[in-house]
Amino acid sequence: MKKIKTGMICTVILCVILLCLTSFEYILLSILGLQYDHFRSLCVFFILYVFLEIPLSLLTKGIPFALKSIGILQTSKGIFAFALHFSCTFLLIEGLDRLLHTVFISTQGAVIFAFVTACLNAWLHNKEAEPPNADHKEFEQLSKNFLSKK
Repeated sequence: MKKIKTGMICTVILCVILLCLTSFEYILLSILGLQYDHFRSLCVFFILYVFLEIPLSLLTKGIPFALKSIGILQTSKGIFAFALHFSCTFLLIEGLDRLLHTVFISTQGAVIFAFVTACLNAWLHNKEAEPPNADHKEFEQLSKNFLSKK
């Protein structure tokens, strides 16, 4: 019974967070010219957007970290991370626009939305610590700790 309560509380909290984020994105996209035929098509658009954006955001966050840790990039917060987040968001919005014929957003609106979300992402992740380099002692200590826990 306690596990069911915990699961329900976590689910409600997650739904509230997703509702807040989706509301912000809806307001921003409406300002930028989002048009739809039916409320149902708008719901489908946001459900697809949220469930496709979550793995994309994990990738856009992980790729710069991985490239920084192996020494290809000097920082995981630079223009590469910004461009990666911008392009993934833009391609997602444009892909959903092409996929769903009952929802329309202009290309200019998609570019502005992607730019705003990339700026917010860069601002929110600005204070995070950089990942250690692969040849650094801290990285070796992390890998030893990880292997010893198995």
